[in-house]
Amino acid sequence: MTRPQPREGGRAGRHPDFGLLIRDEEADTVICHVCGRAFRSLGAHVRVHGMTAAEYRQEFGLLRSRALSARSFSAEQSRTSRAGYQASEEAQARFARGRAMARSGELSRRRWNSAADQADPDELRRVRDDSLTAGRRIQAQLADDRLKAALHSGGFADLAQALRSVYVDGQHSIEDTARVLAVGKGRLRRLLVEHGIEVRSAGQNSTAGRRSRVQLNDRATAERVGTQDITAWLRERTAEGATLSRSAPTDRPTLEPPRRPPSWSRTPPRCWGSSAGPRRTRRRR
Repeated sequence: MTRPQPREGGRAGRHPDFGLLIRDEEADTVICHVCGRAFRSLGAHVRVHGMTAAEYRQEFGLLRSRALSARSFSAEQSRTSRAGYQASEEAQARFARGRAMARSGELSRRRWNSAADQADPDELRRVRDDSLTAGRRIQAQLADDRLKAALHSGGFADLAQALRSVYVDGQHSIEDTARVLAVGKGRLRRLLVEHGIEVRSAGQNSTAGRRSRVQLNDRATAERVGTQDITAWLRERTAEGATLSRSAPTDRPTLEPPRRPPSWSRTPPRCWGSSAGPRRTRRRR
């Protein structure tokens, strides 16, 4: 393994790669970012450079939980600590409160609250980016596999033939074509553009679209009149002499005409016993 060399400028006297713990897998050691020397563990060595292990992790953008030791050394420490914990009842009692906090989620909340005001280390950002990149790569591979399976089941030689056969010649919509090829609508539009096929506008009718709407209307009408074949049903009704108005389904709700208010509510108010208006009385002198 080539040992990292100091670089000038920026963090003077430091060694790359920042945000990454440098390991020598052949020698099973880790490389110090400050002096470039190899050790099995950096926890005690970094004191020579006047910093603690926590300050070293913060200085070089490492995770706060990153072990500053070789893999074999970390495994040895883990086995020793686990054996000591299992053999000591006192140690188990001391960690009982921590286990309770871990089960209740309090430990995680305290950890996030303590890290809320601190900037993410370089290694954490790198781990997140690598995880997102790997996830996108897996999703893209799964999408390609679904597309290949759809092409194989449809009997298409390649993607170009499938696009022209389904979308152009068959005049299917974007939704139907995407369903046949097992892809998303956004990716289908990109594939059409890549293969030089013009994407029809959303409001543009096609022969297949009109045919599909007619079939949907026929199916809905057949369900309303209680038959399987609406065309045969109409022929039978026509042969019996029924008109279209009589053959139309009668299950629609009829709207009653608005009722007029009673006649007495439309007449102006008058005094009882007179048709000329309110009765007036003459004052006696």
